[in-house]
Amino acid sequence: MRITEVALEDIKSYEDRTVVPIEGGVTAILGENGAGKSTIQEAIGFALFDSLPFNNKEFVREGASSGTVEVTFEQDTPGGTERYRVVRSVGRSKYGVHRYDPDADEWIDQDIDSKKQLVEWLCVRFDVEDGDELSSLWSSSIGVPQTRFLSDFSQTPRNRTATFDALLNLDAYEESWETLKDVPDAIKSQQQDLRRDIDTLTGEVQGLPDERAEAESLADDVATIEAQIERKSSELSEKEEEYEELEAVEAEIDRLDKEADSLEGEIDSTKDSLETAKKELAAAEEAQEKCEANREGYSRYKEAREQQDELEEQKTERDALVEDRDEQEDTIQAIEFEVEQLEEDLEELEAARETLEAREAEKERYEELDDRIESLKDREDDVEALEQEIEQLTEEIESKESEIEAKEETIAEIEDEWEATTDPEALSDEINDREASRKQLASERERLEEQLDRLRDADADAPCPTCDRPLDEDHRSKTIEQRETRIEEIETEREELAEELDALRERRDTAREVKQRVDKIPVYREKIESLEGEIEDLRADKEAWEAELADLEDELAELPDLETERDDLEEAYDEYQTAEFRVKEHADVPDELEAKRAELEEEQSALAEIEDELEQFEGLDEELEEVQETLEETESAHQTYIKHEQQASQVEERQERVKDLESELADLETNLEETEAELEETKASFDEERFETLESDIEDLREELAGDRRSLEHKEENLEVVRETIEELEEKLEERQEKLQQVKELKADQQFADWVRENVREAGPKMREIITDRIGSRANELFRSIRGASAETLEWTSDYEIVVHDADVRKSFSTLSGGEKMAAALAVRLAILEQLASVGIAFLDEPTANLDRQKKRNLVTQLKQLDSFEQLTVISHDQTFDSMTDYTITIEKDRQTSEVSVN
Repeated sequence: MRITEVALEDIKSYEDRTVVPIEGGVTAILGENGAGKSTIQEAIGFALFDSLPFNNKEFVREGASSGTVEVTFEQDTPGGTERYRVVRSVGRSKYGVHRYDPDADEWIDQDIDSKKQLVEWLCVRFDVEDGDELSSLWSSSIGVPQTRFLSDFSQTPRNRTATFDALLNLDAYEESWETLKDVPDAIKSQQQDLRRDIDTLTGEVQGLPDERAEAESLADDVATIEAQIERKSSELSEKEEEYEELEAVEAEIDRLDKEADSLEGEIDSTKDSLETAKKELAAAEEAQEKCEANREGYSRYKEAREQQDELEEQKTERDALVEDRDEQEDTIQAIEFEVEQLEEDLEELEAARETLEAREAEKERYEELDDRIESLKDREDDVEALEQEIEQLTEEIESKESEIEAKEETIAEIEDEWEATTDPEALSDEINDREASRKQLASERERLEEQLDRLRDADADAPCPTCDRPLDEDHRSKTIEQRETRIEEIETEREELAEELDALRERRDTAREVKQRVDKIPVYREKIESLEGEIEDLRADKEAWEAELADLEDELAELPDLETERDDLEEAYDEYQTAEFRVKEHADVPDELEAKRAELEEEQSALAEIEDELEQFEGLDEELEEVQETLEETESAHQTYIKHEQQASQVEERQERVKDLESELADLETNLEETEAELEETKASFDEERFETLESDIEDLREELAGDRRSLEHKEENLEVVRETIEELEEKLEERQEKLQQVKELKADQQFADWVRENVREAGPKMREIITDRIGSRANELFRSIRGASAETLEWTSDYEIVVHDADVRKSFSTLSGGEKMAAALAVRLAILEQLASVGIAFLDEPTANLDRQKKRNLVTQLKQLDSFEQLTVISHDQTFDSMTDYTITIEKDRQTSEVSVN
């Protein structure tokens, strides 16, 4: 995944829509505290991970009712790279996702318009189960807030375990154990329920044989009734067929009756139409005579009208030319005015060019002075920043000198202590000598005790077991006393030797501890050399800053003189600016003037052409008056002809109409005679008595069939009910067999569930130990690279505690310095991110607090080498990152509004 762009509108200190482009690799978002750097990180967490570390209302810009965040990102899929844009608002319900279509070059709406739909879509996109896991992925891993960056590691062991178990998904083991707690009991309960169901099913399926016999009986009844229905249906069909034939004859008689009546009506109607047609023919012949009498007047009128139309067209054309002539004269007058204005502008242009030439040198000096003054004013704020940087470097130098002094004092103390300490090897020799003496005394004591046992057990007059002399009572007593006295002396000597050995061992242990510290003196000296090198770098940086500060102060001393000189040139500069504006304003005047003069000539030529065309229309009004007189003379003849023209043209048509009606009347009278003859013949062939008998028989058969069908339907319904009962009982019988099998399977499941639950809980601590060891090993590599100290090592314990070993000193997280804490937390966070880097992005908010310049460089070097991430974004107020990272985004705040620039 790669975020390519973040857009903010009315979000915190971002007012108008502000677009922040984000590249790959390591990007630094820089700016002063409060400038709005962290807002970009918060916006991404809000839009893509539904995570915001404060109330939504606090995210909206003060004075605005709502704000909007847009985040555009790319994601690789099996089908290629997809690009999406997620839109989410605060203060109003606006949610949206758009996918970019490269073929159509447009964004396509994905139909997401609620928070629930958006969160579900993001969970699928980032492969997490739900919204809680989505939010936790951001706040605990990808975009850890600055307030939690260190505090997570300062918690109690119990709270640390809760935090990091959830982050590393190790809490799933404990949750699984809890979830599985009720499984065995649930399986037993299922077995009991199944046995009760089996008993119930056994009772229910006992009636299955009786139901099967009932079904066979009903099936036989159904077959008998179906055969009876088939026979009666055949008989009914035959009678219905005969009945339909007679019914058709009856219908034909009705048809012929109606047809005869219709023909009689048509004959009467045709006679009426024939009489009307003869009258219309006489009227048309009379109109034809009147048209012939007025034809000449009509023709003259028509010719005069055509001539009038032609003359009217010429009049229209002449009037249009007159109007064009008037407009052309107005146009010429307007162009003449424009020419006068352009001639005045040309004079202004020439004067402005002379001013530019005269004031060129003064204008250039003014701009040079203005740029210099603005540059110096911009750098006035740098004085305080340089002084603060120098002061900070001085403090760092003093701190490292104090650390060197402390290390040298430690070395001197160790050397003094070593001079006063006996070599542990010499003490080991003394201890060996005394241990050998104790062993000899123990052997002597055992020998004396054996002799005492033999003396006490020996018979009288027997040889002495020690000297072979005759053993009398006196000799026995003296010898026993001597041996007992010597044993007591040995015990005393052994106790004294034991006390000496304890003292020697204590001295040797002390000497060995001193020797271990002596062996670490090279490590301390190496640390001193490293610190001296850092001090040398810091002093060089300090000298560079001091030199830059001195140069800057020298430059700022020139500022008053430069401002005075610039003020003296301001009037000349303003004159140059005004003249330059006039030159730009009138740059096109010469060309425009030439064009207007040419246009004036063209328009004057066009006016002359129009006046020439008007000459050809002389005498037009007199011709129109003559034509009007002719029209008035022939108006009456024209109207009479028009009035009768249409009727006169219908003479032939009306003569044909009369002939057609006479022929139609003769045909209708013939058809009437033929229809009456056919009607008499059809009535003779119809048997009315047979028709009525068939109707009665058909009705009886239909009633019998209806009764049989009702009986059949009743039997079939009963049969269906019985079959459904049989099917239900057979299903229950099958269900009983399945439940018997389930009881067997549940017994095996119960045993397996007990075994799984016991092993799941034991796996959690083992996996925690494996994961913390793997992450801790990687974190140690990162920590040593950031710190640049070979003597320091980092350990991340199985209860998630950070421990730093410095030579022989074991330091817990709470005892580390600010720089050590930040380096250690960074190392572990980065190692965790690598472990969980499926999303491929990470944000580090102020990760360099308390880190010196070299450690910052070490951190950036390590960030660039993290192959698991496509994007790593560092948010900091430290401007030194500008030269260390691949890309830099600078946030500046002016009048409560954040502005973005990209380098």
